[in-house]
Amino acid sequence: MVEDIFFDNLDLNAYIHLTRLFPMKLEKYKFYCPKCDQELDIAGQIHLKTERENGDKGDMYLNTSFGTYSYKHVPDVVFQKSELVKFSCPKCLETIHSKAHPNYALLTMRVENKFDFEILFSRQAGIHKTYIVTEDGVESYGEHASTGL
Repeated sequence: MVEDIFFDNLDLNAYIHLTRLFPMKLEKYKFYCPKCDQELDIAGQIHLKTERENGDKGDMYLNTSFGTYSYKHVPDVVFQKSELVKFSCPKCLETIHSKAHPNYALLTMRVENKFDFEILFSRQAGIHKTYIVTEDGVESYGEHASTGL
């Protein structure tokens, strides 16, 4: 495709700016475990293991659209506001918490199979904060993101 050839010749900064203008290109990203590098996308959702503060375990399927906080949890559960949820990879079972920001989970977003970005999202139930970390800075999403990391 012509647009694929065009995007193949861009540097990272130009790519980031163009994807902001043309969000349909962001369809070509996938999410990976930062520990084992296995893909976590399943049918357009990110699959993660969860463990609640009370020890209950389950599987969470997160929406892949930034700023959208809908999810499915198996079994059905109602998280308590600000409950700190433990997230782990369903493949290697390692926790995926950020060392620099312990109240955040960490994923790798791979764009076009060329660029890797760190994705941080709040582990606190009901706190809608997501950050994309690039070499140029941090892009934030979610109604609570303005309070920072």
